[in-house]
Amino acid sequence: MKKLTLMVAVLAMGLFFVSCNKEGQFNPKNKIDRIGFSATINYEVLSNNVWTNQGTQEISRYAREIWNWDGKLLKSISHYNNSGELSYTESYEYDGNRLSKVSWGTAGHYILNYDHGKIANIDGYNGTEKKVTYVFTHEKGKISRINVTNYDASKGAFDPMPMNAFRFFIPSANFEAFTEMMAKIYSEMNTKSIETWTIDFEWDGKNIKKISHLSGNYTANYTYEYDNKYNPYSGLFDISDYDYGMIMSKNNITRMTADNSNNQHVERDYVYTYDGNVPEMQTCSYAEAESSTERFVYTTIYYYEYK
Repeated sequence: MKKLTLMVAVLAMGLFFVSCNKEGQFNPKNKIDRIGFSATINYEVLSNNVWTNQGTQEISRYAREIWNWDGKLLKSISHYNNSGELSYTESYEYDGNRLSKVSWGTAGHYILNYDHGKIANIDGYNGTEKKVTYVFTHEKGKISRINVTNYDASKGAFDPMPMNAFRFFIPSANFEAFTEMMAKIYSEMNTKSIETWTIDFEWDGKNIKKISHLSGNYTANYTYEYDNKYNPYSGLFDISDYDYGMIMSKNNITRMTADNSNNQHVERDYVYTYDGNVPEMQTCSYAEAESSTERFVYTTIYYYEYK
């Protein structure tokens, strides 16, 4: 059950978003009030060609994020664990209506810079020490590439700050995929001192259809399919934790596939219930293999409440 406990902890970590009409500005018609979460995780073992459940972990529904608004401006998001304890608060500062700074606590923060109304780069700091820089390239009015430079690579270790600073710029693709991708990047950086990598975006209208990542000899590709309903994160600048597609895109992701140069393949299907044109619940069920005879089977549910 130690493995099960570890996977529960990993599962409870985070969320990511993307895209916008005016970069750095987020003023949706349906303003999120809070995001709830629940999950069921089964640990299964294969015996005589039959998968049998060896243990179940239930995560009861809890308020995972509470969004705090000041009129039209999102001022902060408070993140909680499933014990109801505050994990951290992500605070936003603006230059007029445009996002200029995202911070956590007193030290970790991102500074956002623009060029003629488009996001140019984001610098991540721990106190006064610059840790990472993201440089954005645009084509036909959309973000097409992000070049990332890590300034700690020579030290052989990297302790990433929360990635939620990207909520205002990139689509909220499925979070699990992006988290897996970033975990792979950080793992590679720790062992090979990787200093730079790129993330490329391909668009289909107002939705991101493909994200490609190149880091040294490692490559990964993520493709997305969407519904025709409104994505409540759309326009909220956020390159979230491995689910890049959900935030920037106009619509909600219904399917994600991922492949990498390690011959790993992942598929995720998402089912929604709606309140009018916006989602009130998202459900995803999938299995992750630990070995040829062990796997975890997840069912995750996100609940959306609006002001």
